[in-house]
Order: sequence, then structure tokens, then C-alpha cells
Amino acid sequence: MRFKLIVSLLMVLFIFPCVASGVEKSDLKTPSFLQQTLTEVAREQREARSENQLTRSEIKSLQTATISARDAAAKRVAEFKAEVLKQESELEKLAAEQQKLKQKSRLALHQLNELAGVVRTSARDLLSLLESSPVSADHAGRLQPVQEILADNAYPGMREIKIIADLYLDEITAGAVIKRSQNSLIGLDGHLVKGEIVRLGALSTIYQSSVDKKCGYAVYGPENDALLAVSKPGWQVSKSLKKFIAGESNAVYLDFSGGDAVRRLALTPSAWERLRSGGVLVWPILLVGLVALIFSLERFLFLSRVKSNTDKVMGKIVELVREGKFSHSLDLLENKKGTVFRVLAAGLAARKSTRDVLESVLEEAILKELPRLEKYLPTLQVLAAIAPLLGLLGTVTGMINTFQVITVYGAGDPRMMSGGISEALITTKLGLTVAIPIILLHTWFARRVDVIIGDMEEKSVSLSIALQESETNG
Repeated sequence: MRFKLIVSLLMVLFIFPCVASGVEKSDLKTPSFLQQTLTEVAREQREARSENQLTRSEIKSLQTATISARDAAAKRVAEFKAEVLKQESELEKLAAEQQKLKQKSRLALHQLNELAGVVRTSARDLLSLLESSPVSADHAGRLQPVQEILADNAYPGMREIKIIADLYLDEITAGAVIKRSQNSLIGLDGHLVKGEIVRLGALSTIYQSSVDKKCGYAVYGPENDALLAVSKPGWQVSKSLKKFIAGESNAVYLDFSGGDAVRRLALTPSAWERLRSGGVLVWPILLVGLVALIFSLERFLFLSRVKSNTDKVMGKIVELVREGKFSHSLDLLENKKGTVFRVLAAGLAARKSTRDVLESVLEEAILKELPRLEKYLPTLQVLAAIAPLLGLLGTVTGMINTFQVITVYGAGDPRMMSGGISEALITTKLGLTVAIPIILLHTWFARRVDVIIGDMEEKSVSLSIALQESETNG
């Protein structure tokens, strides 16, 4: 409005001179022009004042509206701040609730992982059980569900837990059943063998070939999904298996190790294989044992024929000597065989000699019997000392060979060193095995000889006393 007033004033100022100039030019032909102009100016001034008043009112209204808007804005800001605070509080609550849910989720995930680990552990144990169980041979593909559970991309659930539980229950149920069947298995030569197969629960499986009637144990081979015959058992075990299969006996050897003991039979070397693994020095040790065996048999047969209990015969001899019946005594001694009787016969032959001579004769007779009694005993003693020394020599030789192998090939593969170690251990074992019985036999033979010598000395003294009493009575 002020702008319009200013414009009106400027128009008056500019128009008035122009009007005056025009009046001059027109010789004031229009005297009312000035009045009209002033009227217009006055009207413009009134309008300007009116507009000025209107502008002030509008300004006040605007100020009032502005204040109201400001108050409303302040109120809305306060409300917004309160809402923000409320939302922040709600957000904090939601964050706390989210944290609790995350903790619960982590705990639940941890529990699920633990449960999955327990299920996988149980599945691994079950797979190991099924791989060694003879029951698996009756159910083709029995291991596949467990192997699927143990796959890297598998996560066990209730279905897998039910599978594991069912397989465990099936194994328990089958463990109480003895099953007979005519079936085939893989024999020792790798070919299929037909025969009668008897599964003894979940412990062992025995078979009898329908061709050669040989019996043995069989184990389940998971690689072939079939029964595998292991090495032939010993004579006594094989006889027991035949009787059980034929129904003649209820006793049978069982394997409670899950097939490990039966598999060990296949890895157990024979006596000939053990001897061959001992190397060259095995043969001298066996030769020592053979010589000692021959000498021991000879000594046993000889000493077993020597009678140690001669008291009954000696009583008759003493009685005849006291009665002076020397010829009867000699006849009785000649009919008897033994070292003691030969010594007594030598003493009776020298009965007319003095006591000192008689004792010398008896002592000489005893000394004559000693070489026969002690024959081969020193040799056995020497052989008992040689056998472990040969075993020790084999040990040294085997260890030297082992160190040579280590020098050439290193110690990475134990199988490369097994030859030298076998030679070292087998020779030592064989040497001690030969030496210990020789020492025991030598001790027994020496003790037996001492008993016989003591008996000869005792009977010699008894004969000497009887001869003295005979001379005194005569």
C-alpha cells in the first residue's frame, strides 16, 4: 500500500508541471483540469490511506496467524518430540526383545547342533556295529541309510533318528536268534563257496563247506556286502564247530570282540612262517634243540630204568649176609639189574678183604657207575648255554639289518623294518624256548643222578656193616 501511495505522489509531482505547461500552451483553455487533478490526487490519497490501513490490519492478522502457526508448530514439535521419545522407547524395547530372541535362537541352534552331533555320533557307532555284525549279511543295503545320515550335506532330523533307533532294535532282536541257512560265501581262495551257514545271534557266524566239509568262521565284509571266510581254525576248534553244526554238541567257540578275534586268525602267521622270519640263525638253534632232545630222551630212558627204591632187596641181602649165605646173596644180585646192585655185588665179591679194602672196592664200584649216570649231562648244560647265545646273536644281526634299512630308506615306513625286527625277536624267542626246557631237564637229570648216587652210598654202608656183623657172629 505504501508503494501505491508513493507512486501517486510521484504522479502528482510529474503530472502537475506537465498540466501547467499544457495550460500555458492552451492559454488555460480548461480551468477545471487542475481541480480534477487535485481531486484525483485526493482520491488516490484516500485510497492509499485506506489501503495502508488495510495493509496494517493484514500485517496484524499475518502476525497473529504467524504467532498461531508458530505456537501450533511448537506444539507439533513438542508432540513430535514426545512421539520420537515414545518411538525410541519402543525401539529400545524391540531391540531388547530382539536380543532375547537372538539369544534364544542361538541357544536353540546350539542345542540343535548338539543334537545333530549326538545323532551323527550314534550313527557312526551304529555304522561301525553294522559293519562288523554278521546280521548285515542277511539284509542287503543295510548300511546305506546310515551312510546317507553321515553325508556332509545331510542334517539329521526325526526321520534319521527313527532310522537309527529301528536299526538298533533290529540288531538287538537278531542277537537273540540262531539262524541256519544254505547259502554262499566268499571262501579263502576268493571264490564263492556253498555250504551250511549258522549265524549265532549277532556274535559269530560259522560255516561248513558242502564240498570238502571243512568248517570255519566267517565275518561280514562291508565292501562286498557278503560273508567272508577267514583262516581255517585249529584242529580242536574245527572239531567243536563240526559237532555243533551236526547237532552233536551245544558247545561252540564264540567271538565276543565283534569279529576282531576271528580276523586276527587270518593275520596270525603259521609256525613255519614264524621260523622263516627269524633268518638263518633259526636253523642252528633248532639243531641245538634237536640234539638236546635226543640226549634228553636217552637220559630219560636210561635213568627211568634205574631203580631208586632198593630198600626191599637190600633188606633181603642184609639178612642173607648176616646168616652167611653169600652165594644166595650173589645169585639174588646177579638176577637184578641196576647200578646199586652192581655196587653191592662188587662189595660181596670182596667180603673177605679188610674193612678199608672193602670200602675202597665199594667206592671204586660207585665211581665206575658215575660216567654212565652223568653221561650227556655236561653236554646238555653246554647246549642250554649255547641256545640263548645264538638267539642273542640273531637279535644283534636283526638290529644291524634294521639300521641298514633305516639308513637306506629312512624310518617313514615301519614295514621296511619289520624283517630285521622279526629276525631279532624270533631268534631271541626261539633261543629262550630251546634253552629253558634244556635247563629244566638238565636239573631234573642231575637231581636224579644225585639220588641214585646217594642210594648207592647208603646201600654200600649197609652192606659193609652187615659183613662186619657176619664176621663177628661167625
